Amino acid sequence: MKELISSKVSIDFMGKRRICALISTILVVFSIYKFVEVGDAKYGTDFSGGYEFLVTFSGNQDSQAVRNGLAAQQLGDVRVQAFQGTSNQYSVRLGEVGESSAVRAKVEGALKAAFGDTAKIDKTDYVGPTVGNELRRSALIAIVLSLLGMLIYIAIRFEFAIGVGSIVALAHDVIITTGVYIVSGHQIGMATLAGALTIVGYSVNDTVVVFDRVREERKKRRNYNIADLVNEALNFTLSRTVITHVLTFFSALALYLIGTGEIKDLSLYLCAGIVCGAYSTIFIVSPIVIMLEKRKAPQANSQRVAAQAKTA
Repeated sequence: MKELISSKVSIDFMGKRRICALISTILVVFSIYKFVEVGDAKYGTDFSGGYEFLVTFSGNQDSQAVRNGLAAQQLGDVRVQAFQGTSNQYSVRLGEVGESSAVRAKVEGALKAAFGDTAKIDKTDYVGPTVGNELRRSALIAIVLSLLGMLIYIAIRFEFAIGVGSIVALAHDVIITTGVYIVSGHQIGMATLAGALTIVGYSVNDTVVVFDRVREERKKRRNYNIADLVNEALNFTLSRTVITHVLTFFSALALYLIGTGEIKDLSLYLCAGIVCGAYSTIFIVSPIVIMLEKRKAPQANSQRVAAQAKTA
């Protein structure tokens, strides 16, 4: 395969790890601050509760026309999505609590004002606050379990230090990506959960490639500096990393530009997560592994000296 960037390039990534650690800390703190500041308003209907209406039009309707028509009626937090790929059925979600008949009458009035008699509500579903809280808790558990699964896999496949670095990096990616998502005005829902789990799996792939290279080089050398070894691995795999992430980013960006509803939400999360994933492999996982390896080295040396003394 033709290289976009020569494998012989020599960039001192680890020389910039301290400034990048500061940048990451600022971004993580800011993301957590925004998460707390926004409060429950950051949750969509899936997690906060509300109504979902299945609306059928007598003729085909353009998605954007339906969205604009309902937005003009000032329903508040309303989301519109084509239902099962059809062009005349739509899911209308309203993040509002209250008596079902009153909320339904409000939506029917908005539909009539915007589309006359061409639209009717076929079905009404309600997600209560209790169910929303349960979904929220389940989403958090799913993310935590996925992180633990990655830790176990990488610790077995490579070593514990790399597993720790990967978990910190994945948590870093999810926190910052969620912060970008909230700042951009999107609400957290099931699409956000799907995006977070996708990023957890996608980001760790880069880590595996880089540290597989580190492991190969370790076997060939008796004496080495771990920081130099990691730098070499990062430079050697840089072309692959750039090509993979750029192509994946453009795919997600295309979905964001032409997609609607939850597809647009998911693709935005993926775009931010892909950028964070590329960054964290270089400037989060690698520095943590180097730090843990340097702490482990004196202990290994002292144990080797003690073993030699016993045999002497």
